[in-house]
Amino acid sequence: MKIIRELDSISFADWFRSHGGSDGSIKRMWNPIAYALGFIDCENISARCMLTIFQLFATKTEASVLRMLEGSPYEYLHKPILDYLEAREVKIYTRRRVREILFTEEEGETRVTGLVVAKGETQETITADAYVCACDVPGIQRILPQEWRTLPEFDNIYKLDTVPVATVQLRFDGWVTELQDATQRHNLSHAAGIDNLLYTPDADFSCFADLALTSPSSYYREGQGSLLQLVLTPGDPFIKETNQAIAQHVLKQVHELFPSSRQLNMTWYNVIKLAQSLYREAPGMEPYRPPQKTAVANFFLAGSYTQQDYIDSMEGATVSGRRAAMAILENVEPQRRRERGGIGRVHEGLART
Repeated sequence: MKIIRELDSISFADWFRSHGGSDGSIKRMWNPIAYALGFIDCENISARCMLTIFQLFATKTEASVLRMLEGSPYEYLHKPILDYLEAREVKIYTRRRVREILFTEEEGETRVTGLVVAKGETQETITADAYVCACDVPGIQRILPQEWRTLPEFDNIYKLDTVPVATVQLRFDGWVTELQDATQRHNLSHAAGIDNLLYTPDADFSCFADLALTSPSSYYREGQGSLLQLVLTPGDPFIKETNQAIAQHVLKQVHELFPSSRQLNMTWYNVIKLAQSLYREAPGMEPYRPPQKTAVANFFLAGSYTQQDYIDSMEGATVSGRRAAMAILENVEPQRRRERGGIGRVHEGLART
């Protein structure tokens, strides 16, 4: 892993060519993979980013299996976590916005003293033993006090850039990826087609899937057909386009990939554009990723942009959260026990913030 980390300063394309790889292979195979991982191509993505994933696949056999959630992320990813926490008396508050981080500086030590949290026009100050900011790059850049930029670990965060992306969903009155049986293609009594995550070098969406097949519990609808979800990468050319123009552009490319889909009608579409999504895993960016433990004694960071050996992903976010938790237990819990004795409110405080 150490050797892979040292390859952060060069692009995957440069590394690949230095080992005898061809430009044709980059264009036809590796670019779609890079777009799916980091929303940028091999010329612009760090070799560390790509090789980290390949090492994972090589050493953990089960990691190379492509899987999708049975249904929506809320039902099959977030809700089980929320249920687990709430069963253990964790309190979770949503639709709140952190307006300000309050802090003091005494005897050379900076400590957070509270968070000013707003719900609509109402504000309150939340206090806790430890504070964790689990954000994406734009979120942490907005919330950090400007005074903290005198510290390199916080100032470096503002050197991280993000990647725009557009996600498109198209619903059809038949099964787009059913390529063998025309009768099944129009049969809406059950789903038919390719039940897997798909990649292509021949469209602006390098990665896509039919959610009605891969995640049927939430996205299969009786009497309706395919629900294609397609990720446009790079997303830069599409951010300023209208949703209708984007949907029609994607539909045309779907017809080119699956000519038989011209026999079907698109019945619905949805477009979600994010001007700032994942952090840009460009060469040389690794040194700017902050650790979970910061120079502020009771302030910690989580999020897949922070230091961890995975890419900006759900897996990376999970690893960062575990690292933040360990940092809190190692640094805050001993201090809390010395000051208060016994079991305090660190866990409730963490949940509330």
